[in-house]
Amino acid sequence: MQMPAHMKTVEEQLEDVPHDMECHVDSEQHVYDFAYGLNWSGVIQDERTQKYKNR
Repeated sequence: MQMPAHMKTVEEQLEDVPHDMECHVDSEQHVYDFAYGLNWSGVIQDERTQKYKNR
């Protein structure tokens, strides 16, 4: 998923063409492009996951 920069980008985007839009950039210069924020380093093992741990 990509986060569009503005409505003009949404209107001009082709639904069946990947990576064809200008993406939103926040105040810290993070670009919200495909897979932004995903972490592929492994399973999370911290206090957030202990409550819902598989039994």
